[in-house]
Amino acid sequence: MRCLIVHPGPPGDRGPAALDWAILEGVAEWGVTVLQADGEFDAGPIWVHRTFPMRRAAKSTIYRNEVTSYAVEAVLEAIAAIEAGHEAPAPTASDDPRICVRGPCRQADRAIDWQHDTTVEVLRKIDSADGMPGLTDSLFWQDVRLFDAHEAHGISGEPGTVVAQCDGALARATVDGAVWIGQARSVAPKSLKLAATKIFASEAAHLPHRPGRGYGPIEYREHCEVGELQFNFYNGAMSSDNCKALLNA
Repeated sequence: MRCLIVHPGPPGDRGPAALDWAILEGVAEWGVTVLQADGEFDAGPIWVHRTFPMRRAAKSTIYRNEVTSYAVEAVLEAIAAIEAGHEAPAPTASDDPRICVRGPCRQADRAIDWQHDTTVEVLRKIDSADGMPGLTDSLFWQDVRLFDAHEAHGISGEPGTVVAQCDGALARATVDGAVWIGQARSVAPKSLKLAATKIFASEAAHLPHRPGRGYGPIEYREHCEVGELQFNFYNGAMSSDNCKALLNA
């Protein structure tokens, strides 16, 4: 029986954390490959592949958009080729220069050094773990997993310190600016992912409120007599607070 595998990486990429590594290393282009299972991990004959330009976004967002849409295209093309009776492509040669075998992307591989990492580096590290498992770090001396990071334009402070809050997010300073942390979750078992200011409500109450330049999930603009309301809530889910904010907007 033939088994097709959809791998979220270009031909030659092999390993269980393809997109994690791509985001962490800031590659300019990535892809999706449909290959046939054989005795070696991610090494069977390649039926179809697609490439796409990478953008600065969380892993979960790229999976739901670029990876999903190109995977559907590639799978349909592979099935059509099989139904048409095409022979399976030759397996990738073992000396193909495109081959890159990577292991899991662990927390140690993307740990943030708040005293030295730039804003871009911090965003890549959090983006690479977004969705699952989240990036392990600490806020207010409590171990947490961080999600939903955005550049905090026009905000700065002592690297590593939390300097502002807005729309449920906390702004944490880097060596050259700051990032908004929109969601966090305690590392304790059965904990929930929540808006960062809900988990640290007492600490956030003492922080200045800064406009969410680079973060605000709700935007309103007008074109002549037409009003446009745009909203982009984390993972596409709306809390009761989000609903109230949208109603107010």
